[in-house]
Amino acid sequence: MNSWERVVCAMQLSIPDRIPLYEMATSPTITSKVLGKKESEVLIHNGRAFYDLVASGRNIDVDKLNEHVAQEMLTLYRKLGLDWIRGVGAYVGIPKEVRKIDESTWLVDGRKQRWSGESMWDLDEPKTYDPNEMARAYRSCKFTINPKTFDVLRRIIKEVKGKMFVSFDADGTWGPIVSNPNLLMHVLVWVYRRPDVVEAIIDHNTEVAIEYGKAAIDEGADAIQLCVDYGNRNGPWLHPEMFRRFVKPALKRHTDAFKKKGAFSVLHSDGYIMPILADAVDAGISSYQGIDSIAGMDLKKVKEEFGNRICLAGNVDLRILEYGTKEDVANEVDRCIREGANGGGYVLCASANVSASRNAENFVYMLNYAREKGLYG
Repeated sequence: MNSWERVVCAMQLSIPDRIPLYEMATSPTITSKVLGKKESEVLIHNGRAFYDLVASGRNIDVDKLNEHVAQEMLTLYRKLGLDWIRGVGAYVGIPKEVRKIDESTWLVDGRKQRWSGESMWDLDEPKTYDPNEMARAYRSCKFTINPKTFDVLRRIIKEVKGKMFVSFDADGTWGPIVSNPNLLMHVLVWVYRRPDVVEAIIDHNTEVAIEYGKAAIDEGADAIQLCVDYGNRNGPWLHPEMFRRFVKPALKRHTDAFKKKGAFSVLHSDGYIMPILADAVDAGISSYQGIDSIAGMDLKKVKEEFGNRICLAGNVDLRILEYGTKEDVANEVDRCIREGANGGGYVLCASANVSASRNAENFVYMLNYAREKGLYG
């Protein structure tokens, strides 16, 4: 089997020749060590490097930048021997003004942006939101798809279509909400006090995400990954009743649209989401990726309850990858294979992702060990 066949087999809940391997996002530290580059030269999943590049005043060609990102991704995934590659949204333009404030903060077109070590956060997000203004804005908001968004994906597809499994991100159910902390806090109140506003937000975001997802599938993506983070370590953000009212219908709209286009729907979520996982499965997801071990998600239990309906991907404990010995990593991989791979329908990867991890040696060891031990009889 090649990599594409291997992942498709797992997605279809069958048994491939070996357990497929994936990683959602490697940290700049791990990427730099694997590629033999300086961390400041790595551009994939590295907002710090991008803003430093723009702030330097150099003349940047967006097309060449996207070509660089695509080739960097392909080289990384091939060196790691991964079967599934996550296509990222391309740069569609260059900010007009980027000024560095300190080592982790930039002023980007008038807004402060801070690098957390794994992602960029908008420090100028409004502290408060007026529900009436939000409802009007989302109900009247129009959008058009920017075709440049898919420039990196196109380059990846051109080289690996039918050889590696390729996904692309598109979610409107919860991801755009949870990515804005202050908005999230308002929404958690509005589900009780102003459900009309929450419905307007999710409905618009869903419409946008579905159109971008369908366009990515037309470009050649095999799956759409929904980065949602429906919970944290304490449990889901929404009570299951609220999840069923607001999120589940939107999730089903996503999965129905992508399935109609012939693609898989992969739910990525951090957090302890067991109270709502049955609803997510009922909504039609093909796979659940992450299976957050730090938050208490039990791979064995998830496999027993849902392994005959969805492909499972993940659960390798990030703490062990970062701080464990090689023996610890081997034992953790053995556990995940034992609990998740029986009967097929499993992809091995880190729980959540390694976007903030620094231990490249353990990460590479995990993949090599899994490639050797993850064979079916």
